[in-house]
Amino acid sequence: MLELRPLHAGDAPAVHSLLGDPAIAVWLRRAGISEPFTLQECEGFVRAQVAHWVAHGFGTSLAWDGEECVAWSLLRHCIVAGGSDVEIGWTVASDRWGEGIATRMGQHALGGAPSVGLDSIIAYTRVDNSASRRVMEKLGLHYERDFEHAGLPHVLYRKALSARV
Repeated sequence: MLELRPLHAGDAPAVHSLLGDPAIAVWLRRAGISEPFTLQECEGFVRAQVAHWVAHGFGTSLAWDGEECVAWSLLRHCIVAGGSDVEIGWTVASDRWGEGIATRMGQHALGGAPSVGLDSIIAYTRVDNSASRRVMEKLGLHYERDFEHAGLPHVLYRKALSARV
């Protein structure tokens, strides 16, 4: 059973356990950068995500299996594909791929979306990330369009939310 909790200021080592994995970093890096994320980069990510929680009351949560961080669930404001939206996202430890954790993390993020008070929510990934695209479709998001992000071709998916809060 995974325990989910909001990201805290001291969680950079946990985030680094995910982003320091080359199999994960390859999906999140800009074009032309292939190395895993450094602990220093993860510290910057954590600072930004903690600030997002403070400013908006929602954000990134980590999933723990005992003492091991195995995933995150993301719900945050973003500017992507020429627009300002709130995105959902997930990252799962590579040794846990195929266990349904990505779908659970997406469901967790999507579950927090109604409190944001928007008409829709987005998710995006690289065109060739078929696993994330399958998760988006399982969560009821629909393909909207292709676009370029971080120097690479991406796809944007969107889900209409049933009611504004």
